[in-house]
Amino acid sequence: MGQAKQEMKLFVLSRQTIAVVAVAALAAAVGCNRYSEGPGKVVNLTAATKIRSSLVGQTAEAGGEQAASTGTGWATLKGRFVFDGDAPAMPPYGVNKDEAVCAPGGKAPPQEYLVVDPSSKGIANIFIYPRKVSRVNDAAGPKTDPFLFDQKECRFLTHAFAVSVGQPVEIHNSDPVGHNTSIAGQNTFNQMIPSGDKVPYSAKKEEATPASISCSVHPWMRAYMVPRKDSYVAVTKPDGSFEIANLPAGEVLEFQVWHESASGSNHGLAVQSDETKELKWDNKGRFKIKLDPDQTRELNIAVPASAFGG
Repeated sequence: MGQAKQEMKLFVLSRQTIAVVAVAALAAAVGCNRYSEGPGKVVNLTAATKIRSSLVGQTAEAGGEQAASTGTGWATLKGRFVFDGDAPAMPPYGVNKDEAVCAPGGKAPPQEYLVVDPSSKGIANIFIYPRKVSRVNDAAGPKTDPFLFDQKECRFLTHAFAVSVGQPVEIHNSDPVGHNTSIAGQNTFNQMIPSGDKVPYSAKKEEATPASISCSVHPWMRAYMVPRKDSYVAVTKPDGSFEIANLPAGEVLEFQVWHESASGSNHGLAVQSDETKELKWDNKGRFKIKLDPDQTRELNIAVPASAFGG
């Protein structure tokens, strides 16, 4: 994409240069003819004007093609992801340390690698966001309010979440035992957090896919976080619903859909149905869509059990 933009820029500059040279030559020719004592050749002003107009028109056309890739207005994408089949039952975490804290009453909490609501069949903790945008609405800029990320009874209380690059994150430990919070990816963090303490954190770089969060003291603990430069990102709620407002309209957007247990490439959620075929949904969990200004487009995606297992 960068090379294409550079070639377009060179094309426009070269057209502009030709136009300037043509005008300069015309001026020189007129000047020479004015002061020449001999008969010489008379400059064809009509032909020169046509040449200049043609060059300028081609330059404007090239610039118009470049601008056409950027749309106008804003739109909303919303919808739900539902599990096609019976909701799976999550087995308990394999707690084998600090049982009094991590498995109170001798009962460990259920795992969260595929959370499906039994009544609505909604799938929670699916990430969805555009991979790249050409412009950002003022209401969709990076978030600046502190985000609380806590751990209690040896589990992260927020299993899947998004933050903005630079947004302050407060990593808490509400347990009476210590935790070693480790964040993978480009924004690595690995620090022991004593009981009842908190540590500041912020992501400095955008991630293409969510980064895993774990605890080396209690290795069954797991969460996922995706830092983005803007707030065009959603994580599905317990009923499987999501909404992303103020998206750029009038241009093609490529979305990433990601789930920790998805069997697609790099945990991309790959779904094959009539609706996803229309969106050219691929094995990486990516699809493309063009929204009209002021449109609210709704997607209702039924996800088969075969899409998970990764």
